[in-house]
Amino acid sequence: MTTETGPAVDALAESVTGRISGPTDPSWDADRVAWNLAVDQRPCLVGRPRTASDVADIVIFAGQHGLRVAPQATGHGAGALGDLSDTILLRTDDMRDIEVDADARRVRVDAGVLWGEVGSALAPFGLVALAGSAHDVGVVGYTLGGGFSWLARKYGLAASRLRSVEIVTGDGLVHRADATTDPDLFWSARGGGGTTGIVTAIEPPMTPSGCWCRCMSSVRSWTPSPRCRPSASSRSTWIRPHPPRSRRTA
Repeated sequence: MTTETGPAVDALAESVTGRISGPTDPSWDADRVAWNLAVDQRPCLVGRPRTASDVADIVIFAGQHGLRVAPQATGHGAGALGDLSDTILLRTDDMRDIEVDADARRVRVDAGVLWGEVGSALAPFGLVALAGSAHDVGVVGYTLGGGFSWLARKYGLAASRLRSVEIVTGDGLVHRADATTDPDLFWSARGGGGTTGIVTAIEPPMTPSGCWCRCMSSVRSWTPSPRCRPSASSRSTWIRPHPPRSRRTA
């Protein structure tokens, strides 16, 4: 980026409903920080879109100025992005809409939604999604990367049961792709490496919650729960160190 592109950046900031920030803006450090604090992300700009149209505007701007675009929700995998000096870091944190159709057993989530939020939205309807073990992981990145859930033994990977994606391609067009509409684009989004476009929303798979449960207890007293059938559920164990017990002194 050069000083000559300043007016263009200002125009971009005016055109989107979200926020565009650069190194001189007060929000710069907060906007560029990742979940993994060991990675010091230094892009040329940070875009925080609110809608798919915002994402499209940012993609078009990047193409016009020879820049890359790196989408990021939580920043768990920030280290893999490498040098960002010629890149717009597109943070999806502010894209947080969740739409539940309980009768059709469908849910649509924006790119910044976390699994804990989806679980809370589905629970009143007796539904669960094929989520992983952590509530603060982004739904889109987890699902498109495979998605090994608590119910993977029965339902397989979440990516294999994904229902649809909303995706912005490199030409700035917004597409809705599923198994019958743009099937090739849909196929590539499910594990194709993330180079076909920026996914702005998905319809992740879900299931009734009747057979689902999670058991967490200390290793000393752990026993399998009779409600969790081995063919349906997976188990995970954490071993966490505890501080030593205080010793009584005379």
